[in-house]
Amino acid sequence: MQPPPAPVEGAPRSVSVVADASRSAALREAIGAHPSLHLAAVAPRFASLVVAAGFPGDVVVLAEEPGHPLLAHARTVVAAGAAVVVHADAEAELLESLESLGAVVLSSAESAAAVAAHIAAASHVRRSRRRPARGPADRRPRLSSGERRALAHYVQGLTTVQVASEMGVGYETAKTFLRRVRAKYAAVERPAGKRAELIVRAEEDGIL
Repeated sequence: MQPPPAPVEGAPRSVSVVADASRSAALREAIGAHPSLHLAAVAPRFASLVVAAGFPGDVVVLAEEPGHPLLAHARTVVAAGAAVVVHADAEAELLESLESLGAVVLSSAESAAAVAAHIAAASHVRRSRRRPARGPADRRPRLSSGERRALAHYVQGLTTVQVASEMGVGYETAKTFLRRVRAKYAAVERPAGKRAELIVRAEEDGIL
């Protein structure tokens, strides 16, 4: 495999990682040791990463099992404005779909150090951060970090009281976040007044 392009000097690049315990330790160490990178968040599941304070950062590493969920997660990352590095053995069809998003796909046989080197490659980030054009059928509200976290917790079955507890905020604050989420979806003509509708919207926008 060709070596990655040389990284560009500048501020450390913020990196979030989805990986199981067996791989997250090595990725944590390699990313943390790289002078051009800053490890912002690590989670075993994408749904957990979405509600992390560091999400999405500049780059998200998806060390997940290959399949449709992985592709959906990559789309969510791109929509959020971050670059995607996939650390998995993707078959031809999935590989083509991921690369069409601008994702960098590395074999699971690649070492954590090699993954860190590719994350630091500026040309990969520029290619991945290009967002696809959005048409009328792909309207997404601009949710704040707090609103996104509240929504992600709520659609996983938590009550508003539990959302507040998970976020470390008051009940009224959590309630306000969810009310704003509903209002923003209504403003883009995608009503989500009920929990079931919010779940559909979260699935459509890759938040679940």
